[in-house]
Amino acid sequence: MNATDDFIAHGLEQARYALLNVRNLTDMVRAPLTLRRGTAQRARARLKLLEVIVRRLVLLLALSLRLAPVRPRAPGPATPLPHGVEDVTHTYPALAAPRRLRLAGRAVDPCSASPFGLFPCTFRTGPVPAAPVFARIIALHRVLVAPEAHARRLARTLDRLKRKGEPRPSCLPVTGAYRLRPELGLVASALPGLVNAGLESWPEWRNDTS
Repeated sequence: MNATDDFIAHGLEQARYALLNVRNLTDMVRAPLTLRRGTAQRARARLKLLEVIVRRLVLLLALSLRLAPVRPRAPGPATPLPHGVEDVTHTYPALAAPRRLRLAGRAVDPCSASPFGLFPCTFRTGPVPAAPVFARIIALHRVLVAPEAHARRLARTLDRLKRKGEPRPSCLPVTGAYRLRPELGLVASALPGLVNAGLESWPEWRNDTS
């Protein structure tokens, strides 16, 4: 293993530990139907950061892979849940279709108008459904259990984008890293430089319409 492989392995381990803390925060093992609004907000904020970090770790892993020809294969068994966690998705109608963590980035329009100030603010109180939060936890867990498989799929997606002449992706500094544990915060801070360095071989984009 080289230094990059060690960094990815360390980052994934820290992400798994952080996800375990989110599961404990939401008391997921008891499968509650609702969460306190404050608890759900904290869980969503932590999951948002974790999703960004894991997405970038898988991207960094995908950039280090050498693609082999695709071979058709039968679908494998479902990813097992961690010890002591029961799959309760069948009790939530909102989880009928499994949520997947989007690993490839989206193209954004930098000239789009800001929506801020267009809608009035509303304040709500009371508990909120737990299913959407649990769906995000399960989707992130599936990636952390098998990061290599997700990295191979992402590597093929990047290869298609590169062959189509799409613009090179960019990786910006993560916001809110100061809220993370120091170990995970260091991983989040180092990822943009490592990812952008791995994308340097991406061909320059040419706008043929100009």
